[in-house]
Amino acid sequence: QVVIDAVIATEDKTFWENEGVDFAAVARAALKNLTSGEIEQGGSTISQQLVKNRILSPKRDLNRKIREVLLAIQLNKDYSKREILEQYLNTVYFGQGSYGIKSAVERFFIFPDPASPFGASGRTLENVTIGQAALLAGLIANPEGDNPWIYPEKAAARRSFVLQQMVNEGYITPAQKA
Repeated sequence: QVVIDAVIATEDKTFWENEGVDFAAVARAALKNLTSGEIEQGGSTISQQLVKNRILSPKRDLNRKIREVLLAIQLNKDYSKREILEQYLNTVYFGQGSYGIKSAVERFFIFPDPASPFGASGRTLENVTIGQAALLAGLIANPEGDNPWIYPEKAAARRSFVLQQMVNEGYITPAQKA
């Protein structure tokens, strides 16, 4: 649940309420991108990201964005929010060759284990801490650029941002963030 909370707080605050598209977020992103002259912000919901990752290409153009919006709305009509979230978490890229949350947990959270044939084991999804969940959620937006093995400072800063989002959304307390 802590991973779900971290991802929702960071990637799509309106996930449980939206119909697949957060039109206010899309408008905010479009305005920001128009005024800057570059694509600086995305307004995609988890449903839109799932459609983009599973059906469409990552190419950024108006035609693809319109198809993404229409397909995300249809996805929300055909599947429950839990099903959409499960598909998203099982297919999203976290970096280091890890597609899906289980793979990412095993890849990023290795600990010494003398009982293991290799002397180390990976953490399981059930044992992920709040900080680890925040790190994982933070990787989604920029998996290689925020890679904790290569850019530990960037990963730590992104994790802090996610933890603050989790506080802002009421998923954790300031004490838990600390």
